[in-house]
Amino acid sequence: MKRVYLAGNLLEAQLVADTLAGLGIANHIFNANAVGATGELPFSQVWPEVWVVDDTLETRARDAITALDTSASSPDKICPHCGEHNPGNFLSCWQCGSALGV
Repeated sequence: MKRVYLAGNLLEAQLVADTLAGLGIANHIFNANAVGATGELPFSQVWPEVWVVDDTLETRARDAITALDTSASSPDKICPHCGEHNPGNFLSCWQCGSALGV
C-alpha cells in the first residue's frame, strides 16, 4: 500500500477516495477518526490519509488527484440562459438550473 494523499479534513479525504474508487482504484482512508486527538497528538499525525491498495496504481491515482484539484480552479462559466456567473466545475447553473457548456 502507498499513501497518495494527505487531506486537511475528512470531507476532503472522502472526496479523493470516492474519485479513486470511481476509477476502479481500491483505496482506504486512515486516521478517519483520529481528528479528535488533535492537541493530544501532533496535528500532522491525525490528518486523514488516502492510501491505494495496489502500489502499481500510485501514479494513476496521483494523476487523478491532480486533475481533481485542477478542475476546481477552472475559469468561471456564464449561464447561456440567465447570464449568471458559475464556478468552472459546475455542470448546471446555480441560479436557474440550466445546463452549462463544457
